[in-house]
Amino acid sequence: MAEERQCYGGQWKVPITPYNRRLYWPPSWIKCDCGELAKQARERKGDRLYANGRYLCNSCHREYEMVYGRNQFILVNENED
Repeated sequence: MAEERQCYGGQWKVPITPYNRRLYWPPSWIKCDCGELAKQARERKGDRLYANGRYLCNSCHREYEMVYGRNQFILVNENED
């Protein structure tokens, strides 16, 4: 089930609002269930890195996938603890 999450953009983790959405979309960070920020995962293709729509939390190891064009995310991987 997809649910909305607080999104943050750029290296300074600026909260994304309707007013700055076109500058920072897709988000670089999202708020995880544990309260920490999950970072956008990148995929290497050749010499370049591309965003793949997945977000990984380093503290609880949950993985989220973005619903294209919305600030809704699906929990893909629950932590195994």
